[in-house]
Amino acid sequence: MKAISLPKAIPIRFYLDGEKPKSISSGSSLNIDLDIIEKNTSEIISAAIMLEDRMVEAVSKILFGLSKDKKERRDFFTNEIMGTSDFSYAFKRRVFTRLLEQMNLLPVDKIKILKSGLNKVMGWRNAFAHGTVLHEHGAGYMLQYYSGGHKEVVLDDAYFENIELTIRECLYICNGVIQA
Repeated sequence: MKAISLPKAIPIRFYLDGEKPKSISSGSSLNIDLDIIEKNTSEIISAAIMLEDRMVEAVSKILFGLSKDKKERRDFFTNEIMGTSDFSYAFKRRVFTRLLEQMNLLPVDKIKILKSGLNKVMGWRNAFAHGTVLHEHGAGYMLQYYSGGHKEVVLDDAYFENIELTIRECLYICNGVIQA
């Protein structure tokens, strides 16, 4: 398969008058860091899509079960209702977590963790899909995005480790509901 390589532009922030960067250099070259940020962005967006699919699968299993006699209804519900672009990630998350609450399928504390994690994943997906990565001259990288106001976060190992941990935790809980 052909790998494509498209031109990129990355803003660079210079500090004057003694201001200090918010980020710290990783010690790697600009190209290596940007490749990692691009790969992480792709992983975050792909994981958000996978979580969305897992939520739909869990909702259809909860509502219709797995019996063959309800397969047609389950498939219709999954493909023609929940799978359409009319239903956003936020809507699917709300339906999924409300079902878990109403049917007492998970302990309250686990649902709270799941809700929080799914909210964060949605925020990260939006930030990376619509935000701008910038390089602080002589330092590291920032992500600028808008979410209820202008925001910036430092892109470093701790930030990406938190994202990875949260996504894995959400997937673990969703998969547990599907397999139950």
